[in-house]
Amino acid sequence: MYKHCDTSDEYISLHDCHATRIVYDNGVITFIFPDGIWVTNECPSNELGKTVRTDKAEVKLYLDFGSEDDITVYIFEEKFKNTIRKEWELSKLMEHINNMNYTLEFLYQYKGYNSMIIECWLWSDKKPYHRECELKLSIKDVKYCWNELCEEREW
Repeated sequence: MYKHCDTSDEYISLHDCHATRIVYDNGVITFIFPDGIWVTNECPSNELGKTVRTDKAEVKLYLDFGSEDDITVYIFEEKFKNTIRKEWELSKLMEHINNMNYTLEFLYQYKGYNSMIIECWLWSDKKPYHRECELKLSIKDVKYCWNELCEEREW
């Protein structure tokens, strides 16, 4: 379906990329980025000599045990000058993203052996306009997929 699929994030960055759709199917969570993801100038498939965005992209996370138990979603809310961490089910996050209540902006990701933590923001057009979010995942593989690089969309 895609011209390019990479299993390494060595040349990929999701920083400031917004997922507007999430699909969960058979132990795989797919984040869909209509505005693309970043591909660095060191990537073998990038002949532009600069870091650029792709066209529409997908990131597939293959869960370690193929279960929704492999992902924990935390949403942070401010209440009376205190920060409260709430745990959401994956289905709740998917419902809010897929119904366009929020977009999910990826900020930073940290990887360990079969694990990943993604710091992100949930953006809304209503107050509060954004909330901090953290995804903790047990994964066995990742796949970054896109078709074309967009030369005019430089880092």
